[in-house]
Amino acid sequence: MDNDRWNHVDQLLQSALDIPAVERDAHLRNACGGDQRLEEEVRSLLAAHDRADRFLGAPAIDLAARALAGERSDDGSQAGGDALIGQTLSHYRIVEKLGGGGMGVVYKAEDTRLRRPVALKFVSEELSRDPEALSRFAREAQTASALNHTNICTIHDIGEQDGRSFIVMEYLEGMTLKDRLAAGSMTLHTVLDVGIQIADALDAAHAAGIIHRDIKPANILIASRDRVKVLDFGLAKMRTPATPQTDLITVAGTRQGIVMGTAAYMAPEQARGEAVDHRADLWSFGLVLYEMVKGTRPSQAVRLRVEASPELERIISKCLETERELRYQHAADLRTDLERLRRGQGATVAALGRRRARWLSIGAAAVVVTAAVAGVIHSRRPAPLTDKDTIVLAEFTNTTGDPVFDETLRQGLAVQLQQSPFLSLISDERIRRTLALMNQPADARLTADVARVVCVRQGGAAVLQGSIAALGSQYVLGLRATNCATGDILADEQAQASRKEDVLSTLSLMATRFRTRVGESLATIEKYSTPLEATTPSLEALQAYSAGMKAAIAGSVRALPLFQRAVAIDPDFALAHAQVGFRAGVLGESALARQSLLKAYQLRDRAGDRERFFIDTLYDRDFTGNLERERRTLETWAESYPRDAWPHTLIAGLALSSTGQYE
Repeated sequence: MDNDRWNHVDQLLQSALDIPAVERDAHLRNACGGDQRLEEEVRSLLAAHDRADRFLGAPAIDLAARALAGERSDDGSQAGGDALIGQTLSHYRIVEKLGGGGMGVVYKAEDTRLRRPVALKFVSEELSRDPEALSRFAREAQTASALNHTNICTIHDIGEQDGRSFIVMEYLEGMTLKDRLAAGSMTLHTVLDVGIQIADALDAAHAAGIIHRDIKPANILIASRDRVKVLDFGLAKMRTPATPQTDLITVAGTRQGIVMGTAAYMAPEQARGEAVDHRADLWSFGLVLYEMVKGTRPSQAVRLRVEASPELERIISKCLETERELRYQHAADLRTDLERLRRGQGATVAALGRRRARWLSIGAAAVVVTAAVAGVIHSRRPAPLTDKDTIVLAEFTNTTGDPVFDETLRQGLAVQLQQSPFLSLISDERIRRTLALMNQPADARLTADVARVVCVRQGGAAVLQGSIAALGSQYVLGLRATNCATGDILADEQAQASRKEDVLSTLSLMATRFRTRVGESLATIEKYSTPLEATTPSLEALQAYSAGMKAAIAGSVRALPLFQRAVAIDPDFALAHAQVGFRAGVLGESALARQSLLKAYQLRDRAGDRERFFIDTLYDRDFTGNLERERRTLETWAESYPRDAWPHTLIAGLALSSTGQYE
């Protein structure tokens, strides 16, 4: 197996290990893209694992790991007949096999010189001749051995036996944080205690010029007496004295498009394959903190909420800033904030303990009320946008090489955001007129820089730009709103779609989260928030619809066939049927117009509120002729979306004039 093949297999293995076992079959079939041999290689490695943890992070005494090595027979011998058990390598006598996987195996051994138990970690026999696997193995030993910290697994020695290298490590008893979280979330006190120890370990590693690059619950061990140990420096990178500070640590595991690490815990810059620094670890640590306190990773659809502690919510949110300049800059600062919060928690508990019993319930109620008020005050940060501001929607930056995302995602995001009565997008018609004033072609690409000039000229408040990049078989999507006058970042979102078919649903979740971040109330979002996949789940249909809208704005007759193509791809695309009916009516094709408007009306429940108003208006105006009901629809539309020009224009120009209400 060559290096690139191994990198690919390793990446697929790690992505499979980080999802529930019941989802792995479908994930591997999709990720391997029909490569049967590749799929078999990954499945063979999965079958060798004792659990969904890599062997490098396996706890030292674990019954499940022991079961992988083979159940003991009645006489106490190892059923698997492992040839290494009982042997002495250098001065280490191997006692038992603790666990293993496709990449290697861990044994318990006795250091016969110092009379202490140790753990020996071997590269698997299959990979013992693979240069890349050996390089990663040696890198772990070199980087971890440079650290001497109570919260980092200690490397004692490195050796070789019969051509197979091994690492001699500290022998630990306990369970991984991943296993601990399988039983549910932790108390706030335990979260802070464990979090402080992890932050301390990261501070020591970063001070030594080492970035872990794979911080996740599976690589954190909870040993006896809740002592924390950070494991698995196989993906870490250590600086050399001659290396400039700005280039200390790069993604050494990035080769020909393969990004090393665990996708679910990667910092945004790491997921994009860019050079990373120590702040990538702090992003991953923020996810781990949230998972400890909530029992699950944060959803892409909602704002991070830590009801038990608004201050911990602030700490986690700062870790998860997409712009690394806005995150904690050092693990020491993060540790200090966690320690301060723990001291505050301890003081609160002590104060309550000193109260007399008859006041305890009153005191507890007061603490709850105070915490609630503090949470409200904390959450009342000035909203980045108001209901008077307008936004310019820039083009998406598409680095996937797949043209189906060109313009399509911008149109999909526009459909989502136009559901909001709070937000107001500067229309494409106004953008075209502004481009003409800028001596730009009417169809000029609306890059972030061009969009910012348009925004300033239109008196807008912000530019919202998007991006999509490929990460193996997955996709990384980003949204960023910037103040068009100052360039300040107002909101930043990032999410991953596990496959191409999930991109639209992921974009829908991001749009919802963006609305909460910029100041829209949750009540409004819940009322006006139809998922984009309900409008159409098809990227190809949305691509045709986007092209149709662009042609319609340009006044081209090509709009109608493009909308017809959209409904041919997705016959349930209500908004596309409405556009076919509207454009066909303008061109005098009344039969097609009536047929399409009826179909749109029948499918209107698949559309968002604003789209339903549009469909109902066209249906009564051009199909039923019920102008009074059309007027009522337009009035409700205008009341629900007071910043939308369409209902006001139609009320003035069509409904009222047709019923003689000229005033």
